[in-house]
Amino acid sequence: MSEVGEKVAQATRQRAAVYAHLFLVLRKRLGEREAVDLMSEAIYNFGREKSKRNYSSMARSGDLAQAAREFASPDPVKQHQFAPRVVSLTPDEAVIAMSKCPLVDEWRAMGLPEKDVETLCRVAHSVDFGTWEGALGCALCFEGTRGEGKDECVLRVKKARG
Repeated sequence: MSEVGEKVAQATRQRAAVYAHLFLVLRKRLGEREAVDLMSEAIYNFGREKSKRNYSSMARSGDLAQAAREFASPDPVKQHQFAPRVVSLTPDEAVIAMSKCPLVDEWRAMGLPEKDVETLCRVAHSVDFGTWEGALGCALCFEGTRGEGKDECVLRVKKARG
């Protein structure tokens, strides 16, 4: 990977560490449920905001195929970090898999318990809900994540009705 790509990957690992430390402090002060709720809401809002700026007008107007292609971009940095790919695509549904996650890798490298890795993973993928549901108007379901110990994160995205 290029020097730039590795710097982006390092920034993602740093983001993972910030998420972890923020979660641990919030959980200690407010309890786990409140910590998860607050972080999830903020990360969802970030995903929605970022996606409104970064996705094409075609994707934002309801073209699920275009949105899936943009999400699973062949961009070398994105591929280096998450390796997203479209597994299947119909006019009404996309299945996308990601075989890498520097966030999960960093949480495990930090020595966090698996329960915390799973919780942080669930919190972090709020960004994807912000993208798909908040910005692109689709319904999103995770069918497994690397944070749960699966080989891949699998996202099932359905086109919004009506």
